[in-house]
Amino acid sequence: MITPSGHRVLVTPDKVEEKTAHGIILPSSTKEAREQTQIFGTVVSIGATAFKDFSEGEPWCEVGDRVAFAKYGGFIIKDPHTEEEFRLLNDEDICAVITE
Repeated sequence: MITPSGHRVLVTPDKVEEKTAHGIILPSSTKEAREQTQIFGTVVSIGATAFKDFSEGEPWCEVGDRVAFAKYGGFIIKDPHTEEEFRLLNDEDICAVITE
């Protein structure tokens, strides 16, 4: 289990599509380019001091929210037990909450 510390937010990025909507399999050589444009995910955990330094007072996202985050914000981290990938972001890298 990964628990963000301080002002960090742990996000599960949306999966990168391996094939198009029409069933065309995309080559693995383009996977890195597609991952770099991936800016959406779901909040998994929030650090204890996240969103505390902003004048609005209340956090603008919570666990379970779908969010858009800064393209180059944070870094990729893998859970050592499950090999699942996450993005560990600073709270200010959360750009928007996405509602359906």
